[in-house]
Amino acid sequence: MPHLEMPHMPHMPHVGRQEVGHAVDVARSFLPPPERVAYYGGLGALAILGVIDWPVAAAIGVGTVLAQRGRTEESKAWSQERRPTPVATAARTARAGR
Repeated sequence: MPHLEMPHMPHMPHVGRQEVGHAVDVARSFLPPPERVAYYGGLGALAILGVIDWPVAAAIGVGTVLAQRGRTEESKAWSQERRPTPVATAARTARAGR
C-alpha cells in the first residue's frame, strides 16, 4: 500500500458558528425558493430522461426566470405608486389640520 505524507500545518483556522451562519445566509440569498428549485430540478430531470430536449428545458427555465423577474419588478413599481410620498402626506395632514 502506498504511503501518502500529509503536509505539516502549524495552525488550522477555527470557524465559529456565527461565521458559518453568515455563510449559509449569503448562500441562501443567491438561491431561489425551494419550490422553484424543485421546478428547475424537475425540468432538468425531464431533460436528462429524454422526455424533453435540453434546449426546450433551458428555454422553459429561462422564460420562467424572466417572467418571475418581470412580475416582481411590476409588483414593486405598483406598490411604490400606491405608497404615499412625504409631500402628499404632509399636504393631507395640513388640510386636515385647518
